[in-house]
Amino acid sequence: MSASADSTLRQLARQSSAMTFPDIPESVQRQARLCILDTVGCALAGTRTEEARLVLACEPASADEAATVFGTPHRRSLQGAVRINGYLGDVLELNDLIGGHASIGNVTAALALGEISGAPGTRVLEAVVRGVEVTTRVYEAVYPSLRRYTEMALVPVGIPSCIGSAAAAAHLLALNKEQTLHALAIAGALAGWCPAEVIFGNGGSVKPFLFGAQPADVGITAAHYARAGMTGPADLLDSQLGYFATASTAGGFDATAWEGRWALAQPRRKLHACCGYLHAPVDALGKLRARGSALQEMRITLRVAPYVADVVSKDRLPISPNDARFHLQYCLALVACGADVILPEHSIALVEQLRRPEVLAMMERIRVVPDPALTHYHQCSIEMTDGAGQVRVQAVSAPRGSPQEPLRDAEVIQKFHSLAEPVLGRARAGRFADQALDLQAVDDVRAWIALLQT
Repeated sequence: MSASADSTLRQLARQSSAMTFPDIPESVQRQARLCILDTVGCALAGTRTEEARLVLACEPASADEAATVFGTPHRRSLQGAVRINGYLGDVLELNDLIGGHASIGNVTAALALGEISGAPGTRVLEAVVRGVEVTTRVYEAVYPSLRRYTEMALVPVGIPSCIGSAAAAAHLLALNKEQTLHALAIAGALAGWCPAEVIFGNGGSVKPFLFGAQPADVGITAAHYARAGMTGPADLLDSQLGYFATASTAGGFDATAWEGRWALAQPRRKLHACCGYLHAPVDALGKLRARGSALQEMRITLRVAPYVADVVSKDRLPISPNDARFHLQYCLALVACGADVILPEHSIALVEQLRRPEVLAMMERIRVVPDPALTHYHQCSIEMTDGAGQVRVQAVSAPRGSPQEPLRDAEVIQKFHSLAEPVLGRARAGRFADQALDLQAVDDVRAWIALLQT
């Protein structure tokens, strides 16, 4: 038997094809509906950014304006729309962390394909479940043994998200199992390497393409290629030249570990508009401030996993709104100066924030220490020392939004309303949310998606 006869991609194609509406637990369906709502809310909020105007201008109108650009009066070609919507949904760093950032590419791909085909809500929901689950299974195969970014220089999110989006697209394009296998393989082959410098360094305005826009675009392209008869590298993940060997020291897919298990049953969602690597430190410092500590008079030592310190600890001021969302010292200084939650405004209005002397002074008092005993970005420990040498310690291993401290359904819904209402208005946002939460009752998603046009 050749390696490709039962490769990881072939197993994933089989698993995803079994994810039909009657076989998906209601609790998983519910979380998928919340993923759709949360992702769309993030994209609507993204229309408020300067980057939104740039990306819309870079995707000009065409004769084939088949799909809605969320939160705007515009339509674009299928793939132009998914690139814009994926970009808008990622730009503020508010989209969920299931499977890295699985929902952003999968939801935007599924909604666009559903819209142009007039698909029923159940089929769109199945596509989102398949995409998120496939993305997460690839991502989790490498994450426990992930190589440090200074060694491999790629972020393990882009490639799994492209493969997952292909699974979602394959379902909405009615591909068979063999075609689905090749859609996944082609997507992995076409995926960009998701360079760490763009995510964590001076990434400029292009960064949000890597988590949302590119995966949706690549997944749809790959599914169309597979439907036309093109084939892909079935051993792309497993071979000694493959993704698992590149991204991790002991990567591998265990199909039996996923029997009866659903990634969507343990959602990771964002409360803070910043990189997920910052959430545990932000929450830890918030807990100390809530205990009455006068943080602005303290020296702070933060311990995090070495791979986290490598990429989000920065000894300079944020140089752009995007950089601010990945700047550990900046976000901690905001919390020390009174912020309970990192909001979109903290990066959108970066220039104004950097005029606050208390924020600048606080950044100087924060020291970040890589701690090999910490192995996950959910883990951190903060030590605060006052002028008298008294030390207070706060550790966090489960920030808000993690599976151990999940956001309640009502909090996710409220997050959507807070992001969507300034763009759509209360009534229209309410109608969209009500139908999203009862998506299986929608016979044709086109009228529902039309609620997102302003």
